[in-house]
Amino acid sequence: MNKHDVNQRIADRSDCFYWQTDRKISTEETRTIWLDRHSAISNEDLLEKINSLLVEERLDTIYPIDPNAQTSLGNINSVRVGRLSNGKEVIIRCHPRGIKNGYFHVESLAAKLATTHNLPSYSTYLIHDLENEDDISFQMIEKLDGKTAVFYLKEDPDSENRIVYEMGKTLAKINSIKVNGFGPFDNEKAKNGKLVGTHSSQKEAVLAGLYENIDRLVTYSVIDENMAKKMRNLFETTSLFDNITPSLVHNDFVDWNVITNGTAITGILDWDECVGGCPEEEIACWSTFFTPQRLENFLNGYFSVVEKPDNFEDKLNIFKLRYVISKMALRVKRLAYDNSDFLKTLIENGKIHLNNLIKIFELNK
Repeated sequence: MNKHDVNQRIADRSDCFYWQTDRKISTEETRTIWLDRHSAISNEDLLEKINSLLVEERLDTIYPIDPNAQTSLGNINSVRVGRLSNGKEVIIRCHPRGIKNGYFHVESLAAKLATTHNLPSYSTYLIHDLENEDDISFQMIEKLDGKTAVFYLKEDPDSENRIVYEMGKTLAKINSIKVNGFGPFDNEKAKNGKLVGTHSSQKEAVLAGLYENIDRLVTYSVIDENMAKKMRNLFETTSLFDNITPSLVHNDFVDWNVITNGTAITGILDWDECVGGCPEEEIACWSTFFTPQRLENFLNGYFSVVEKPDNFEDKLNIFKLRYVISKMALRVKRLAYDNSDFLKTLIENGKIHLNNLIKIFELNK
């Protein structure tokens, strides 16, 4: 595997709608890169590297990886927890050894932008960019106190309605932050303090990666070529993406990326999928993870903060279709190295969502 070539492709988000799906690496490269990301980086190597870069406090220790911890739920980075000499705990998010991260500066800037708008996100202590194929890309960030919603709800399931309502309110505040441009942000510009999307319009951002996603669904017999043609035409000709002012979209605002005390959202984590977009895009992404009943409660919270946009349902559904296409494309690709019953269930559920949306847009006629 030519890591230089892979790094050029993996860090380029200019043709991505949803980076996890659209990153330009093959199934074999994906398997090689991500499956050993924890074992390829020892705590000792990481500790030495971080302390060679820190100016003030030292990193005293990095705790052994706990696969059941709330910090271990991600599937891209290897995430470690450490303690500084002043007693503060930190999170270290590492990309696999030798693999460039093209978004750490964006994530840091997005989190900072959120905090300037009185939203509870984290501060960044350190970002290290890859220097050679033996190096490690990582960021060290503030560890926020509290439990993620997924862990909190395991202990107190009766608080779900209240927490979901608060999630809706918090996300509405995030989506009220205006940005420049659409789609994934330019990491190089983020280094200079500017959060700028790589696309000039919402439609351009939505079309990024779409044709490859649809072709992949045809290849794996999820849809036929006739349906693929209808989907392409729908996205190319719709006016639902017109006249949209770009705002900050977290794009992964789910239970494992939200810290709560049971009555409020006290922390917002993991900005590695954030983009410039619109509220319907954000809500559509959120809705793909949860039931319609949960969505209703979430929307009650959301629209207690902001006014419901015009054509909300139509816009929500077309973004849902775009996300379902993307997520199904990701799942069928993963089948090459993950033959678990869990993944197969996700694929079958995805087909149900896809068929429902096909009916809504009358693509089956």
